[in-house]
This record gives sequence, structure tokens and C-alpha cells, in this order.
Amino acid sequence: MITQPEIAPVPDSRATTTTVRRDTPSLLAVNLYLLLGLVVLILSSLGTHTVRAQYLIGIGVECALALGAVLFLRIEKLSTRATLRLRWPSWQMAVLSVALAFGLWMMGVMLNLVTMLLLGYTAPASPMMFPRNVPDTLLLLFSTIIVAPLCEEVMFRGYVQRAYERRNPWTGVLVGGVIFALYHLRFQGAFALVPVALALGFVVWRSNSLLPGMLLHAAYNSIASVILVASSFLSLEIVGGLTFALICAGVLLLPVAFVTLWGIWRASNPPQRPNLSKLSGLKKWLWPVPVVMMLGLYSYAAVTEVVVGRFPEMLAVDRLELQPSPAETLPVRWRYAIRAGLNETIGDAACTLRPQAADVELACTFHQDAYEANLPFDLPIDLHDISLPGIALATEAKDASLRAVWSGPDMQVQTFESTRRDGDSAPEPLTLAFNSSTATLTTRQGRATDEAALPAGVLLDGEWPWRLSALPFEIAYGSTQPLALVDEDGHIEVVDAFVLVVGSEPAWTPAGNFVAWKVTITYEVDGEETVRSAWYDVDAPHTLVRYNDNEVDYVLEAVE
Repeated sequence: MITQPEIAPVPDSRATTTTVRRDTPSLLAVNLYLLLGLVVLILSSLGTHTVRAQYLIGIGVECALALGAVLFLRIEKLSTRATLRLRWPSWQMAVLSVALAFGLWMMGVMLNLVTMLLLGYTAPASPMMFPRNVPDTLLLLFSTIIVAPLCEEVMFRGYVQRAYERRNPWTGVLVGGVIFALYHLRFQGAFALVPVALALGFVVWRSNSLLPGMLLHAAYNSIASVILVASSFLSLEIVGGLTFALICAGVLLLPVAFVTLWGIWRASNPPQRPNLSKLSGLKKWLWPVPVVMMLGLYSYAAVTEVVVGRFPEMLAVDRLELQPSPAETLPVRWRYAIRAGLNETIGDAACTLRPQAADVELACTFHQDAYEANLPFDLPIDLHDISLPGIALATEAKDASLRAVWSGPDMQVQTFESTRRDGDSAPEPLTLAFNSSTATLTTRQGRATDEAALPAGVLLDGEWPWRLSALPFEIAYGSTQPLALVDEDGHIEVVDAFVLVVGSEPAWTPAGNFVAWKVTITYEVDGEETVRSAWYDVDAPHTLVRYNDNEVDYVLEAVE
């Protein structure tokens, strides 16, 4: 049985009687609470923390904000139970709420993809969001599946939505949902949160209970948490299969979500809420002030995200600062598998990094077999002429070696020698040699030679993926650097390349799963843009765990 909220008569100055609901917070109090909470969230995100500390801080902040909502209720002398809708719903309402999770998650995924395409970027991820071990994983699950649903529902559906229901419930659902989405301080990702935010407000209002919102919130977070944990610990094949299965389930259950919402509407009969008297006095003029301040803080966060994600060149430094590997970590040897097409191994590489007096020496050997994709259909053109980003449908056999010596605290190239033999019967190998005294690069293939003067701080094609493991990794750290390219005929071209630390993401290799910093180098040749990517272990020393040269992948097999 659903009971009517408590109503108490209160005399006004004209000695007449009006009704004031004892479960409706004032807009001024709610907005002040939201402003204070937003400041606490921003302050808690500052500084560098370990993964575990980040999760613990998040749990502490969520609990503190939920207790803060209860404190504000007590200050206004409101009924905590009535305001927060702390009552048991029917079992039917609880089941229907959980059934919404997959469909809403799929809506969020689709909206996220659309906004990524329209805005042209993905919000960069911090390495602190990925668990590294069992304790971190347990904290992640506890935070996202238990703490967040309990605390955030008390905050937003229990307290904030109640205040904005002063005129009608739909206003509370809409405004409360938008505030919930914006409170996550994301711009590109905020649109994907709107469907679940509105659904949470709807089910809490219709059921007149906070519990269905908590159950839906927990079920929704569980899906994303499962993918995040799987990405951190399981193989690429398992993660891919799991993600595909969840997406299929989401697509199939997407229509069910709309039917379920209709079923919740039909199965519920929330109490009618009378209109409240209009605000007067200072409350009438002051209640929007915290909202304006919150919008200012959110706008700053949104603009910062857009600049970092879409226009990182605006934050570029004058030159990259490289930090040599500590001497105690050397020497070290890495073995890589070379893969093409659909993750097919077509070769191998081995690199050794060792000290050489005050310098650091890199020596690598590469072997790559000829490869041609086995397609289930015939194409009227040569597979070698098909260019797909990061994928080679056909490659030539190749053997190569290189030796580079980096000197000083900024790891400038002192020596660079490279030999490359393309094809099984190439008559003459292509050799490259760098002269540090004159800063020139010379190529030779048979009797054909080429020579070019190189600017200071130049990156050399072939050695830069390993040298950039010395970057001071942080999101949006980048700079425009000269890059020397050598084509198959031995011609040298120096281009401006933008080096950028994009963010972090999982990297799957035969050597294990890594949480990795992703670094891209973007440049143009003859009006065609090329992007090459490298991934480095976020834990120092920052080992190169994967490199894509826009045709094949180098993936770490072992560290020796």
C-alpha cells in the first residue's frame, strides 16, 4: 500500500492556511548543496594518486556527499524517509527496473559513438581508472556496483529531484537527470548518460521508492565494470567475444527497454503532488545563483576536455623533454612478434637497450615474411594498392637492422645506422647513416645515394618508437618535432610531425596485458595524413609494448 507523504499545516502572515509539503527541499538549499559537492569533486580529482588511492578517495567522496544530502535535509527539518522515498517497492517494479539496464546501456553506447563522430574526439582516459590487481578490482566493483548506486541515488533522485518536482514530476525527472549527467564533468560522454539519467528519475518517481533506481543503477554499472575488468586481465579474444555478446544482448533488448518503461507506467500509481506556493523574497532571487556558478565550473571543464581531446596542439610544449632510463634497469632485451591482417604473425623482431659509457645504445634486428590476406572473395585490384589505417592486406618480405646511440639528458641522436633489404631477391640493401658532427643523414642503395641536413631534435624513422619511451607521460603532452622519413628508393624527406600522448588504454600482447599510454605521431606527405601509434607500459620503465607503423603491428612477446 502506497501512503501519502506527510502534510503539515503552517500559518502564513495573513492568518490563512496553506499546505507545505514536508518532503520538498528548497531550491536554494539544493543548489547550494550541488555547488559545494561539485567543488569537493573537483578538489578530490587534483593531484597524482595510485589506482587504489583513487578508488578509495572516490568512495569517500561519494559517501560524504550522500551524508551531506541527509544533513541538508535535517537542516531544513524535512522528513528523511519521506523525502528520499525510503520505502519498499513491489517486486514487479524492482524486476522491471533491472530489466531496463541492457537496453539503456546500448542507447548510451550508440550515443557515445555518435558524439565521438560529431565532435571528432574521444575523452582521454586516465590510467588510474584501470585496475591492476585483485584488490584494485574489488575496490572498483565495490565502488561502481554498490557505493555509486546507493550514494548517487540518495543525492540525485532522493534529494535533488525532489526539489525540482515543486511544479510537476516531469520537471524533476528532466532537470535532475540533466544535472546528474553534467555532474560527471564530462562533455563528450555526457550525452550518453542522459537516457539512463532520465530513466532513473522516471522509475523512482513512478515507483515512489528509491530502491528501483538503486537496482537499475547497479545493473547498468555492472555491464561497464565487467568490460573494464575483462579488458584489464583477459585476452583480446575473450574481451572481444564478451563485448560482442554484450552488444548483441543490448541490441536485442533495446526494444524491450521501451516496452519496460511503458510497463512501469502502467504498473505504478504515484501519489499526486499539489502545486506549491511560488518562491518569494530572497529565495526567489538567490536560488539560480549557485546554478550559474555550477554552469561556469562545468563549462570550464567542458572547454578543457574539448581542447585536450580535439585541439591538443593548443597545449603543445616547445620541445619534448625526454628522461633516460635509469641505469639500474639496463641492459634489457625485448622480443616482438610482427603481425598483419587479422592478427596473423608474419615475422619477429629483437631489440636490446644497453648503456654505453654516458650514452644509451639501441640495437634491433627485424625479419618479416611476405604476406597476402586470404579473402573470401576476389578483388579486381592488387592488395598492395589497398590502404587501410593500421592494416596491411599485403606486404613484401623484409629484413632489417638498426643501431642508435642517444646521448645526454635530452637523448639526442649521436649515432644512427640502419640496413634494410626488401623482397626475397633485392640486389642491394638500403643503408642509412647519420653523421652527428654535421647532422646529416645519408642513404645508399647500390650506386644511388641521397643526403639531407637534419634539424635539431629530429626523430628518425625506425628508432623513435623506442626513444619516446622516455617521455614524461601525461595526458595531452605533445609537441611538433621534425621527423626524417626514408622511402623505398632511399629518398630522404624531413616533415613536421605532431607527437601526442593521447591517453591510456589496455594493450593486449603475448607478454601479457598492459595498461598503456598511447602515443601518436601525425604528419603529412603530399597532402596525405599518416598516423602512427605506439603504446608504452604506464609503469616505469615505460616499455614499448606495441607499435603500429600504419601497416603492421609490433607486439611484445617477452622481456629478457
